[in-house]
Amino acid sequence: MKLVSYTAEGERPKARRLGVILDGDHVGDLRAGCARRLEEQGDLQAEALAVLRIPAEAAALLAAGPGAVAAARDAAAWLAAAQASDPGARGLEDEPLFLPLADVHLFAPLAPSKVIAAGRNYKSHHEEMSSSPMPFVLPTTWLKGPSAIAGPRDDIVRPGGCRKMDYETEMAFVIGRRCKNVPEKDALSVVAGYTAANDITARDVGQMERKEGNRLFGKSFDGFCPLGPCFVTADDIADPNDLAILTRVNGELRQDGNTRDMIWKIPEIIAYVSQMELLPGDVVLTGTPAGVASGSGDDSKQLKPGDVLESEVGGIGCMINRIVEDPLEPSWNWDRPGKFN
Repeated sequence: MKLVSYTAEGERPKARRLGVILDGDHVGDLRAGCARRLEEQGDLQAEALAVLRIPAEAAALLAAGPGAVAAARDAAAWLAAAQASDPGARGLEDEPLFLPLADVHLFAPLAPSKVIAAGRNYKSHHEEMSSSPMPFVLPTTWLKGPSAIAGPRDDIVRPGGCRKMDYETEMAFVIGRRCKNVPEKDALSVVAGYTAANDITARDVGQMERKEGNRLFGKSFDGFCPLGPCFVTADDIADPNDLAILTRVNGELRQDGNTRDMIWKIPEIIAYVSQMELLPGDVVLTGTPAGVASGSGDDSKQLKPGDVLESEVGGIGCMINRIVEDPLEPSWNWDRPGKFN
């Protein structure tokens, strides 16, 4: 299944619901489809049960357990058959069951408890960023805050203190069940599926932070982790180690890589990061290939207001985000002198 979190055009965010992509260009309302399916089976509580079983986004669906995921699969199959026989079919409250994907507002498909990012996971990217050797005895990882999550079509704000805003398109995997200390041999059993991500980075802010021995805003300003356009269940990705990764800025191809070149593979990353308890819907980014702006040595390639960023992962889809200037003045003076200067 390819799942999206969406509202119809003109609806308020509280109307957000979970949908399944049908035929590539339409989205089917899973909750409404579940209710119709249950009603056809004679269930007098069809609508109430559908509300309980089908939440508004995929992390909550995974947290609800195998029964909820099975209900979503049944609803998706029912919707696919209904679309084929009656494209204008409607739900129990006379709502449309199917909408063109181009006409809906897409949210990030998941609202995870945490996002973990792995970096320097492609030799080509490591080499473009540094001539210093790394021991590679463990994956380089960090956390991105929940407020960093953005939708696949949302504008991304360039913070007032940032002038070197970079892109890093990545494949991300999604945890399917609560787990801890998962050995490599069992790791793929906890992967529910995959999504595309961009690990947006404020290079100048990050460099300043590292001099102080910390890493906070360089990777985690608001909106610095767009996710989407969909969450693809694991059974729909034949080989996560063979997915194209592409980045375009204003139509210019900047990154062209493949997950086959990852240094640390998914089972190794899981064995490492699962020393922290992982929850259903948690998202783990897996690194980016060469081609980032900072690796080119040309600061004109850094993202700036007005740029259109396309982040694409094969088998998952493409996000399109516009870069905009921050309308607020920063509360911190990034040019302030040191305390003891």
